[in-house]
Amino acid sequence: MIRLFSILFTLCFVLSACTTAPKGPENAVNLTAQLEKVADVHQWQMRGKIAFRQGKEAASLNLVWKNDSGDFDFRLTNFLGVSLVSLNVSDKGSTLEADGETYVDALPEPLIYQITGMVIPVKPLLSWVKGLPIEGDKFTLTEKGLVDTLESDCKTCQNWKVSYGNYGSVKMANGDAVWLPHSISLTQDAASSTAHTQLKIKIYQWNL
Repeated sequence: MIRLFSILFTLCFVLSACTTAPKGPENAVNLTAQLEKVADVHQWQMRGKIAFRQGKEAASLNLVWKNDSGDFDFRLTNFLGVSLVSLNVSDKGSTLEADGETYVDALPEPLIYQITGMVIPVKPLLSWVKGLPIEGDKFTLTEKGLVDTLESDCKTCQNWKVSYGNYGSVKMANGDAVWLPHSISLTQDAASSTAHTQLKIKIYQWNL
């Protein structure tokens, strides 16, 4: 297993936004309409920062993530914009490039585990990053009616918990607008404290 942290610089586990974080809706939203809109978002791109922590190891990097109905390109770069990790997933398979090496598999999960040691449920994550629970998830709402926290209930999701913050209004391709999170924290509890995993994503820009 090649650990991501042996490839990346170990950095402070802090995400500081370079832009003013959105404050969310002034009035309560219609949850049903909100979730329907989010479910209709199949093509998106996010830019921001992502921080990893697993046990005592931590790293923070710039993130560009493009998704097209489940086919996606996920890229981590340093402050100079140099690509350190790149994951491309399509119906033809998954390819991950890191530390000058290329790894190929039919599915992205084995590649992510090989590089990071993390068991990441990729398909649910594509919904979770938008603030959209999947079937069986238990979730709570903010006082304005947006998803605040969720807890996975599927067997392959490995007990991930997700919390959200800083929702902002993002224009959709059809001219409508949808509320999307700009701060996401994902944690995976384990019996051993050293195996505890945490991901934090600070999103500076959504494009739909």
